[in-house]
Amino acid sequence: MSPARVRTSVASRAATAPKRTRRGHDRRRAILDAAREVFTSKGYEQSSMAEIATRVGVVEGAIYKHFGSKRELMFEATGDFYAPLIGAAKSQLAGIRGTRNRLRFLLWGQLESLVRFPGLCRLIVFEIRPHDDYRGSVVHALDGEVTGMVLEILEQARAAGELRANVEPLLVCDVLFGAIEHIASKVLAERGAIDPRAEADALTGLILHGVLADARGDDHESSDQREADRLRAQVDRLETLVGVLHAASAARPAKAPRRKRAR
Repeated sequence: MSPARVRTSVASRAATAPKRTRRGHDRRRAILDAAREVFTSKGYEQSSMAEIATRVGVVEGAIYKHFGSKRELMFEATGDFYAPLIGAAKSQLAGIRGTRNRLRFLLWGQLESLVRFPGLCRLIVFEIRPHDDYRGSVVHALDGEVTGMVLEILEQARAAGELRANVEPLLVCDVLFGAIEHIASKVLAERGAIDPRAEADALTGLILHGVLADARGDDHESSDQREADRLRAQVDRLETLVGVLHAASAARPAKAPRRKRAR
């Protein structure tokens, strides 16, 4: 082959390579979008790779060039949609000040997702998290990012003296996300609706103020009142005792004066 033809062949391959890359990227994107639609509308078990392929307009085998299995495709399709939501939350959180406001914002975002994206949340809660392959998956990593944001808020609050020194932020995270998971199970099973703002307010207040009266507020006042009542009762008992002693002294007959002995 002449040098000119070699140069032409190399140039031709170089020109077509980016096109193939773009086609592969576009095909992968189309598969992810179709898979997410199918999985969120039908659930994992009722979804098929054949239906996803039909929506994309390819044979089923073409999907396996990009994804090794149906379950891998579900993880990738879910993470592909979930990641931008977390990225947006991080950006917005950067402009929010105050522990309560920041914590409430993140809790509201989690609860709002249940209302806006029930199919995706149902897939995560019922089809992904309960299974062994959740750990180490892209969805597990993204969940960890959300937990990390909440954990950072709580640790900063403790360092600033807003939380008690003996409060363990990781335990608070477990309580918060356990509550959200319980609410999610109820909502996604269609056993009730929620108001994300009201629920976020309630959870934030519960965590930051607890279930007992505030130690610096009503509880402190009631403690002072109990102490005052105790002291008053003691004074009453002393006054009663003094009164009894005084009455007994008054009722005792006076002693006759002693007579002096004659010397």
